[in-house]
Amino acid sequence: MSSYLIGVGAAVFGNVVIGGGQCMQKYALNKLQREWEARRELEGLEGGGGGAMYGTSTGSSAASGAAMHASALDVRTRSGSTSLGSRGRHGAADGLGGRAESAAAAHGGPSPRYTSKAWILGLVMNYAGEVFGNSVALSYLSASVVAPLGIISVIVNLVLAERFLGERITPNQRYGFTVIMAGVGLILLVAPRKSAASDALQFVELVSTSGILGLFGMLFIVQTALISLIRLGRRESLFLYVLVASLFGAMNVMVSKILTTFVRLKLTFSAIPNPADIVFYGATQAAHARPLVLFLTGPQILAAVVMALSIVGQESFRQQALGRYSVMQFQPVFFATYNVVATLSGLLLFKELDGTAHALLFFSVFSLGIALILYGSRFLQKARSVVLPSHIRLHKENLGLKTL
Repeated sequence: MSSYLIGVGAAVFGNVVIGGGQCMQKYALNKLQREWEARRELEGLEGGGGGAMYGTSTGSSAASGAAMHASALDVRTRSGSTSLGSRGRHGAADGLGGRAESAAAAHGGPSPRYTSKAWILGLVMNYAGEVFGNSVALSYLSASVVAPLGIISVIVNLVLAERFLGERITPNQRYGFTVIMAGVGLILLVAPRKSAASDALQFVELVSTSGILGLFGMLFIVQTALISLIRLGRRESLFLYVLVASLFGAMNVMVSKILTTFVRLKLTFSAIPNPADIVFYGATQAAHARPLVLFLTGPQILAAVVMALSIVGQESFRQQALGRYSVMQFQPVFFATYNVVATLSGLLLFKELDGTAHALLFFSVFSLGIALILYGSRFLQKARSVVLPSHIRLHKENLGLKTL
C-alpha cells in the first residue's frame, strides 16, 4: 500500500473519531442546558414566581440569553420554556460547593461543561483522533492534504447530530456544505502527494534548513499582538478568535509533522538525531547533545512545551469563540482560515511544491477552493439568522407591534 493511501486512511479515521467526539460534546451541552432549565422551572414553582420568571422578563433577559446560548445549542421553540441561558456565563459558579454552586448555576447558566462525563469523553475523542489519525497522516502527507480532509469531521458531526440529537438541516445548509465540499475537492486535486522526507538524510537536511525557529518567532510576535488586542484592547470579533486559534493550530501541525515523521523514520533508521537538537545544534552536533532533564535535552523540552502550548491555545480560543458565536458561524470560517494558515506554513517550511509551475497551479486552484468554502459558509450563516426564537415574536405581539 502506498504511503499516500496510508496517510489518507489515517486522516479519514481520525476525523471520523473527531466528528463523533464533537457530537458527543454537543449532546453533553444540550443535556446541561435541559437540566438548568428544569432547575429554573422548579425554583419558579417553589417560589411562586414562575409567571414573573417566564413572563414579563422574556423581552430582555431571555432574548439576550437565547442569542448567546445559540452558539452551542440548536435552539428550538418549546411551550412553557421561553428563557434560555448562556454557556459563556456558567463559569461564575466554578469553585463553589454544595447548595451554593447549585443555586449559582441555576441563576447564572448551565453547570460547567467539564462537570459532564459525556463532554470529557467527547474531548478525549477529539484529541485521540488528532493524535492517532491526523498526526499519523502528517508523517506521510502534506498538510495541504490533511487539513482539507478535516471536512470529514464536520460531515460526521452533522449526520450524527441530525440522527441522534434531532437537529434539522435546512436546504440552505445542505447547499452550503455541498459548495464547501466542492472547494475541498479542488484543493485535494492539486495538493502535493509526496511526503516531506522518505529517509534519514532527507529528514536531517530538511529540518536543518527549514528555518523553523524564524517562522516560530514570527508567529509568536503575531500571536502576542492578536491576543493583546483581544485581552487589553477588548476587541472581540469572530475573525480575531478564528485567526488566533488557526495560528496555534498551524504551530501544532508543523511540530506534529516533524515529530511524527521522526518517529516513523526512527523505526528504520535508529541513529537519526532528534529534530529539536538538529534545529538548535545543527546536523553534525545534534548526535552529541547532552540530556538536561532525565533523557531529554534542552531543545527537546522546549519543543514539548511549544507543542503543549499550541494545543492548549488552540482549544482555549476555539472554546471561547464557540461561547460567543454560533457553530454555524464559527466552523466554516475557522475551517477556511485554518486551511490557509496550516497549508501555507507547511509548504513554506517543508518545500513540498515541485517548481514554479506547480506553485502557480496550486495557489490558483487553492484560492478558488477557499473562495468556495467561504461562499458556502454564507448559506450556513443565513440559514441560522432567519430563525427567530418564539419569545421574541411573542414579545412583539404583547407590545402591540405589527409584524409583516
